[in-house]
Amino acid sequence: MAYVSFGDVERLETAALKALLLEGEPSERVWAAWALGLRHDQTFARDLRATAAEEPHAGVRRHLVVILAGAGEMRSVLTMAAHDPDERVRATALQYVARLAQPRDADATEILARTLAEGTPLLRLGCIAGLRADAPAVLWSGAEACVSSSDRDLRWTAYETVIRHGAVARAASELARDFMKVEPEPSARLNALRLLHGQVGAAALCALLDDVALDAALVPEVVEALHAHGVQRDWVDVERLLARFPDAGRLHRVLQLLVVGAEGGARGALLGLFVAGRLVPERSWEMREEILIRLRRALDDNRGPLDESERQLRQALADWVEKAATEARADPDLADEVDEDFDPCGDEREILARLAALDVH
Repeated sequence: MAYVSFGDVERLETAALKALLLEGEPSERVWAAWALGLRHDQTFARDLRATAAEEPHAGVRRHLVVILAGAGEMRSVLTMAAHDPDERVRATALQYVARLAQPRDADATEILARTLAEGTPLLRLGCIAGLRADAPAVLWSGAEACVSSSDRDLRWTAYETVIRHGAVARAASELARDFMKVEPEPSARLNALRLLHGQVGAAALCALLDDVALDAALVPEVVEALHAHGVQRDWVDVERLLARFPDAGRLHRVLQLLVVGAEGGARGALLGLFVAGRLVPERSWEMREEILIRLRRALDDNRGPLDESERQLRQALADWVEKAATEARADPDLADEVDEDFDPCGDEREILARLAALDVH
């Protein structure tokens, strides 16, 4: 008789279930094993161990691993993790070994550590998926090493698991850096940054941005993550970032990290950025508006006299304005397109006037 559902099998007598466990179709053998497990039959564990050793179907053996683990048959699960001929069965068994093993179980720790160091991506996935928070440090270190794996699923599972449980050997920001370095998908990198913030906090994002080993191409993504969580930095931090990543994209967003209201102390540096944006426009064009906004605030907040470096910058800006105005007057195309009141250097003249008002001799 063929059975079509677990419900049909569950109603059988124990003897019939044991017979079905040996002689049924693969799906029937799985149902029989689950039904026997639910009954807690006295000879169940012994019968199931024998069945697992003889079972030819890998899919059935994977179910037997789960049932054996639920019955506390750790040694049987450990044996299948080490010796089953099917990789998926071994991966499932490793997951339950990691989940059930006590920290002082030397045999379990040995097979898990060896697999994390030398196993295939699927087997490593099994180990990491079952790791307990109290697992030995050697296992968590093995999981951390998988963060740089070329396998997408293993890479993410390792990163997510370690970050959620707390990094052991390295800082969480370093794990995020290593993950992002090898992760080609922007969406996955964004999720990694969200997880880092959610589990560790904004300080971890700041530490990642300050990491000298961070790839410059990834800076904009970390900056955007900081903006998303409303994180702001002091001028010392922002100035250092601008110097470290002069060619990174969207540097105006780095400048926007500056704490609003803290521009006064950065007046000279902001003026330097403003002037540099005119003398070398291809380097900082996208920052022009943000620099202007911040410089205006700096001039509002800091009304002290100019120092010598600021006077030199003011002179360089005045020279640029004179040159730009002369070129604009000589450009017939520009003259035809704008009215006679248009001043192409209006913002620059405003800044010059404000600097002149501060220049106390």
